[in-house]
Amino acid sequence: MQESNVNQQSKSYADVLRETQQEEFPLLSEVTRGVVEEPITLMNSIYDEDGVVVPCPLPDALWKNLPQMMSETLSLYDDADIRTMLLMAMMPTLGSAMSNVRVRHGQRLYSLGMMNICVGPSASGKGCVGDVASLVDGINKIICEESLQAKSDHRKRHTRYKRLNSQLNFAAKGDVEHLVDVNDIAGEVDEPQAPLRRMHKLPAKTTAANYYKLIYANGDNISYLHIPELAEMSAANKGSFGDFMYILLAAQNEEQLHTGRKTEDEDFLIEHTRLAMAATGTMSSVSEFIPNLEDGLSTRFLYHNLPAKSTVRGEMDEATAEAFMDVYGHHRGVLTDIWKELRQFEGKADEEMPRLIISDEQRLYIDEYYRQLVSFVALALPDKDLRAPILRSRLNLYRMLMIIAVLRRYEEQGSVEGMFGEKRFAVSEADLKWGLAYIFYCMIQTSTIYDRLRREEKEEEAPKRTRMSALSFLHMLPRSFTTAEAIRIGAEYGIGEGGVAKKLVRLTKDYYIAKVRHGVFVKVTKAERNRWKGGSTVLAA
Repeated sequence: MQESNVNQQSKSYADVLRETQQEEFPLLSEVTRGVVEEPITLMNSIYDEDGVVVPCPLPDALWKNLPQMMSETLSLYDDADIRTMLLMAMMPTLGSAMSNVRVRHGQRLYSLGMMNICVGPSASGKGCVGDVASLVDGINKIICEESLQAKSDHRKRHTRYKRLNSQLNFAAKGDVEHLVDVNDIAGEVDEPQAPLRRMHKLPAKTTAANYYKLIYANGDNISYLHIPELAEMSAANKGSFGDFMYILLAAQNEEQLHTGRKTEDEDFLIEHTRLAMAATGTMSSVSEFIPNLEDGLSTRFLYHNLPAKSTVRGEMDEATAEAFMDVYGHHRGVLTDIWKELRQFEGKADEEMPRLIISDEQRLYIDEYYRQLVSFVALALPDKDLRAPILRSRLNLYRMLMIIAVLRRYEEQGSVEGMFGEKRFAVSEADLKWGLAYIFYCMIQTSTIYDRLRREEKEEEAPKRTRMSALSFLHMLPRSFTTAEAIRIGAEYGIGEGGVAKKLVRLTKDYYIAKVRHGVFVKVTKAERNRWKGGSTVLAA
């Protein structure tokens, strides 16, 4: 990166931070001490080859000090921008494998489901997200095999059920030659219901109804969704995709979802919407995925903005490819073992599951940090509305800290056996400061994405049209009025000029009003209307 490419606007933000950090924002500097020299390093931006402003990649210290599973995986990639993007995609992937742990935020306990989006132009290397998505392939294979076994068991039970019905029918007819062994069908009284298909990795392109069904079938476990290209989802059936948006809105805070459809088979009540998502897409597909910044969908995600590059990466040699497969294969196995060990907590209450413990001192530290971060962003980025994504990021901070705490304990013990005997997971001061520094960087990433997403254009609200009878409109008119006055009064009630003209014609015909002269009318009294016998409706001036 050349110094001449550094965004001058970021330099002005850095000046603001330098001038005020000692007095107003001391924690912004403190949390990065030992990681980077000063927080303004995280705020540097560059113009990529397409002229788009994107943040600089993370300094090496912000990923090399992470747990071994994360740092070894990221070290396989030479490009700093790719490593930064993969760290963003790795968080929801790892969190989806730790379904049965919890973090406290406010008054509730949450799982580790996060939703992150990596934005980059075509052929920029964002397809590498598929590599880290493969870390949960072992988990997905086990769940799919269990689902197939459940369906096979159902077919056997259903066969016994049909044999029971056949036996009862033959017994009623006295035909004992076709009776089957009672022990073969013992206990099969009610028709067995087919189990729903289960899988850990949801398909990237399907209907919203199927997403509801798959998330419902996974119960309290986190469903993992890897979307290689957001354009695929946007190109799906618009009605189904529109419904899927509500899943994303509910997944951030694990809210309840209920879908009631025409067929009984599609009526599902999801108590806690638990979803982890790692998606990639070009800026145009992200703009279609998030139409505007006002509907709240944009604040559900953490973003990475990958720059366009003209460099061409060479093919892997045999040694590099083998090392690549060894590292991913080893960590895939470890993650699967952690997931298996956590299955002992399936079906238990949230309070009985392993969870992250934040001390009172740490919580106060986080409170003060977020207060300073909101104030600093409002000062340094006054044209950005980042308060909502900053506040929402706090839950994701706890989730990332829990992921790191679980991997740290595995490294300490060297195996998964008994690693959840102690259900409380504490976070070290170094990891806490790493998380806060990373959230700071994520907000800079979000600000550059928000620059490229459009805000909702507020159209001037058209007056509401009111359905009003001619007689009701008559009561709104004065004793004597002109056509212009009638149009003005009609506009106040949402009646257009054409509607006013029709009502005046009707009222004149029925002799409720009389035309004095052109454009001037007067109301007719009840006595005058009773004496009217078809004479002229024009009164003398």
